[in-house]
Amino acid sequence: MLDKFERLILKTLQRNGRASTQELSEAVGLSASPCWRRVKRLEDDGYITRYAAILDGKKLGLNAFAYVQISLVDHSEDSINTFHKFVAQSDQVLDCASITGEFDFFLKVVASDPEALERFIMKKILRLGIVRTTSTNFILRPLKVSGALPVDVET
Repeated sequence: MLDKFERLILKTLQRNGRASTQELSEAVGLSASPCWRRVKRLEDDGYITRYAAILDGKKLGLNAFAYVQISLVDHSEDSINTFHKFVAQSDQVLDCASITGEFDFFLKVVASDPEALERFIMKKILRLGIVRTTSTNFILRPLKVSGALPVDVET
Protein backbone atom coordinates (compact mmCIF):
# COMPACT_ATOMS: atom_id res chain seq x y z
CA MET A 1 0.00 0.00 0.00
CA LEU A 2 1.33 3.42 -0.94
CA ASP A 3 1.27 6.31 1.49
CA LYS A 4 0.48 9.94 0.73
CA PHE A 5 4.14 10.87 0.08
CA GLU A 6 4.71 8.00 -2.34
CA ARG A 7 1.56 8.91 -4.27
CA LEU A 8 2.72 12.54 -4.47
CA ILE A 9 6.11 11.37 -5.70
CA LEU A 10 4.44 9.33 -8.45
CA LYS A 11 2.21 12.23 -9.50
CA THR A 12 5.18 14.60 -9.60
CA LEU A 13 7.38 12.20 -11.59
CA GLN A 14 4.60 11.66 -14.15
CA ARG A 15 4.57 15.40 -14.77
CA ASN A 16 8.36 15.74 -14.75
CA GLY A 17 10.43 12.56 -14.96
CA ARG A 18 13.61 14.65 -14.78
CA ALA A 19 12.75 16.17 -11.39
CA SER A 20 15.77 16.09 -9.10
CA THR A 21 15.54 14.58 -5.64
CA GLN A 22 15.60 18.13 -4.26
CA GLU A 23 12.70 19.19 -6.50
CA LEU A 24 10.76 16.08 -5.55
CA SER A 25 11.39 16.53 -1.85
CA GLU A 26 10.15 20.14 -2.03
CA ALA A 27 7.06 19.13 -4.02
CA VAL A 28 6.02 16.37 -1.61
CA GLY A 29 7.16 17.86 1.69
CA LEU A 30 9.95 15.45 2.66
CA SER A 31 13.65 15.96 3.14
CA ALA A 32 15.90 14.74 0.33
CA SER A 33 17.15 11.45 1.87
CA PRO A 34 13.75 9.95 2.75
CA CYS A 35 12.41 11.14 -0.60
CA TRP A 36 15.26 9.43 -2.49
CA ARG A 37 14.71 6.20 -0.49
CA ARG A 38 11.02 6.22 -1.39
CA VAL A 39 11.77 6.77 -5.09
CA LYS A 40 14.26 3.90 -4.99
CA ARG A 41 11.66 1.63 -3.33
CA LEU A 42 9.03 2.64 -5.92
CA GLU A 43 11.49 1.67 -8.65
CA ASP A 44 12.53 -1.58 -6.96
CA ASP A 45 8.91 -2.59 -6.30
CA GLY A 46 7.96 -1.96 -9.94
CA TYR A 47 5.66 1.04 -9.48
CA ILE A 48 8.06 3.02 -11.67
CA THR A 49 8.93 0.83 -14.62
CA ARG A 50 11.01 3.27 -16.67
CA TYR A 51 11.68 6.92 -17.47
CA ALA A 52 11.16 8.33 -20.97
CA ALA A 53 11.10 11.59 -22.88
CA ILE A 54 7.88 12.52 -24.69
CA LEU A 55 8.71 13.59 -28.24
CA ASP A 56 6.83 15.74 -30.75
CA GLY A 57 5.96 13.40 -33.62
CA LYS A 58 5.30 16.20 -36.11
CA LYS A 59 8.77 17.65 -35.59
CA LEU A 60 10.14 14.18 -36.34
CA GLY A 61 8.15 14.02 -39.59
CA LEU A 62 5.57 11.59 -38.23
CA ASN A 63 2.26 12.91 -39.51
CA ALA A 64 0.05 9.82 -39.70
CA PHE A 65 -1.23 8.24 -36.51
CA ALA A 66 -3.87 5.52 -36.64
CA TYR A 67 -5.61 2.86 -34.63
CA VAL A 68 -5.43 -0.52 -36.33
CA GLN A 69 -7.62 -3.39 -35.23
CA ILE A 70 -6.24 -6.83 -36.03
CA SER A 71 -8.00 -10.18 -36.29
CA LEU A 72 -5.76 -13.25 -36.53
CA VAL A 73 -6.44 -16.23 -38.79
CA ASP A 74 -6.25 -18.54 -35.79
CA HIS A 75 -5.32 -18.42 -32.13
CA SER A 76 -2.58 -21.03 -32.15
CA GLU A 77 0.42 -20.52 -29.92
CA ASP A 78 2.64 -20.04 -32.98
CA SER A 79 0.40 -17.32 -34.45
CA ILE A 80 0.13 -15.45 -31.18
CA ASN A 81 3.88 -15.70 -30.53
CA THR A 82 4.62 -14.49 -34.06
CA PHE A 83 2.33 -11.51 -33.60
CA HIS A 84 3.74 -10.66 -30.15
CA LYS A 85 7.29 -10.81 -31.53
CA PHE A 86 6.35 -8.55 -34.46
CA VAL A 87 4.77 -5.98 -32.14
CA ALA A 88 7.74 -6.03 -29.75
CA GLN A 89 10.19 -5.43 -32.62
CA SER A 90 8.19 -2.78 -34.49
CA ASP A 91 9.01 0.83 -33.58
CA GLN A 92 5.96 1.98 -35.56
CA VAL A 93 3.63 0.22 -33.11
CA LEU A 94 3.27 2.63 -30.20
CA ASP A 95 0.70 0.66 -28.21
CA CYS A 96 -0.79 -2.80 -28.47
CA ALA A 97 -3.59 -4.39 -26.48
CA SER A 98 -5.31 -7.73 -26.65
CA ILE A 99 -9.05 -6.98 -26.80
CA THR A 100 -12.45 -8.64 -26.68
CA GLY A 101 -15.02 -8.50 -29.46
CA GLU A 102 -14.73 -8.88 -33.21
CA PHE A 103 -10.96 -8.21 -33.31
CA ASP A 104 -8.08 -9.72 -31.34
CA PHE A 105 -5.68 -6.77 -31.03
CA PHE A 106 -5.80 -2.99 -31.03
CA LEU A 107 -2.67 -1.13 -32.17
CA LYS A 108 -1.72 2.51 -32.19
CA VAL A 109 0.59 2.97 -35.16
CA VAL A 110 2.62 5.90 -36.49
CA ALA A 111 4.07 6.65 -39.91
CA SER A 112 5.40 9.62 -41.86
CA ASP A 113 2.27 9.91 -44.01
CA PRO A 114 -0.83 7.89 -45.02
CA GLU A 115 1.04 6.14 -47.82
CA ALA A 116 3.76 4.98 -45.42
CA LEU A 117 1.09 3.72 -43.06
CA GLU A 118 -0.50 1.77 -45.92
CA ARG A 119 2.90 0.24 -46.75
CA PHE A 120 3.38 -0.74 -43.10
CA ILE A 121 0.02 -2.49 -43.01
CA MET A 122 0.37 -4.17 -46.41
CA LYS A 123 4.06 -5.10 -46.33
CA LYS A 124 4.60 -5.74 -42.64
CA ILE A 125 1.37 -6.66 -40.86
CA LEU A 126 -0.44 -8.54 -43.63
CA ARG A 127 2.71 -10.31 -44.82
CA LEU A 128 3.02 -11.98 -41.44
CA GLY A 129 0.64 -14.57 -42.88
CA ILE A 130 -1.35 -14.81 -39.65
CA VAL A 131 -3.67 -11.81 -40.01
CA ARG A 132 -7.20 -12.42 -41.26
CA THR A 133 -8.37 -8.82 -41.36
CA THR A 134 -7.54 -5.30 -40.27
CA SER A 135 -9.57 -2.15 -39.75
CA THR A 136 -7.81 1.21 -39.66
CA ASN A 137 -8.98 4.52 -38.25
CA PHE A 138 -6.78 7.58 -38.80
CA ILE A 139 -6.40 9.95 -35.89
CA LEU A 140 -7.45 13.34 -37.21
CA ARG A 141 -6.48 15.36 -34.16
CA PRO A 142 -5.43 14.07 -30.76
CA LEU A 143 -7.46 15.77 -28.05
CA LYS A 144 -5.58 14.38 -25.06
CA VAL A 145 -2.27 12.56 -24.98
CA SER A 146 -1.17 11.90 -21.45
CA GLY A 147 0.01 8.46 -20.53
CA ALA A 148 -0.16 9.56 -16.89
CA LEU A 149 -2.13 7.25 -14.63
CA PRO A 150 -4.47 8.71 -12.02
CA VAL A 151 -2.79 8.59 -8.62
CA ASP A 152 -5.24 9.41 -5.86
CA VAL A 153 -3.30 11.15 -3.10
CA GLU A 154 -6.21 10.96 -0.64
CA THR A 155 -6.35 7.14 -0.61
